[in-house]
Amino acid sequence: MATVFSKSDIDEIILSIRMSNACDEHINKVESRLLRFAEAVSYQLDYDRINIYINKLRREYAPETFRKHVIDIRRLLKKLNDPLANQIKLPKVPKQRKIVIKKEHMQKLLQLIDENVKHKRQRLRLKAAILLMATSGLRPEELCRLTLEDIDIENRTIYVRAEVSKTGEERVTFFNEEAKQALIEYLETNPPNLFKYQALRAGFDKIKDKTKLRMKHMRKFFIQEWERCGGSLVIRKMLAGGSTEDNEQVDPKRLLTGHSTVEIEIEHYNFQDVEDLRKIYDAVGIRVFD
Repeated sequence: MATVFSKSDIDEIILSIRMSNACDEHINKVESRLLRFAEAVSYQLDYDRINIYINKLRREYAPETFRKHVIDIRRLLKKLNDPLANQIKLPKVPKQRKIVIKKEHMQKLLQLIDENVKHKRQRLRLKAAILLMATSGLRPEELCRLTLEDIDIENRTIYVRAEVSKTGEERVTFFNEEAKQALIEYLETNPPNLFKYQALRAGFDKIKDKTKLRMKHMRKFFIQEWERCGGSLVIRKMLAGGSTEDNEQVDPKRLLTGHSTVEIEIEHYNFQDVEDLRKIYDAVGIRVFD
């Protein structure tokens, strides 16, 4: 007899993801995929129905999106202690060439916003968000959780609280004069809130057919430009919050048993105060416009 489950099982999964500090967009997509699966199999773990549904997804979606669906289906099966969870193999996604983002790409993006986003507040909000992420290394979900109290505009400083940080660790980072001016212009429109993901997404949707850049690429620009400017990897990790998402290529010679030299150096640099870090940040000189 097939195992029967309910929406409350899905709600429990969503709650656990929410508690992991995931962004709202990710949470909503997981919930949507799980509900679609549940409806397709009529809330029953019937293996024939599951197989038909997975094959339908394989035909319908690109490998990367198909993989996300399968991951969520396995997530639900594991929660229900169904042995099929370990039998469903994750599809392989072809590795794409890493995108390289340079100043000219960022400048073109901002030009497209000026040309295509006519609503003044929406345009200024999008430009401020882009420049803040591109010059500070903030992730989109981190930016959208900030309050004005987290930002020292005069000193170009952002205090990323632990509950805001994706890594769960508080840190401080900075933004440049370009971003400062953009933020001031945006705040002069008296927005009811600082940055909301859906509002930023709506702005990007207006130019999505004209550029390959998305919000997640702003952080990538910061990481790549920092390295092009010769900035310290250790300091960059302290400012942007390092993680495996950066797809960094670490020299094997820099790895030690149990810990990398980067981890050891981060512990060594922890004595640096905010002003020390600001001086280093300014010396590197991250800029979008020359």
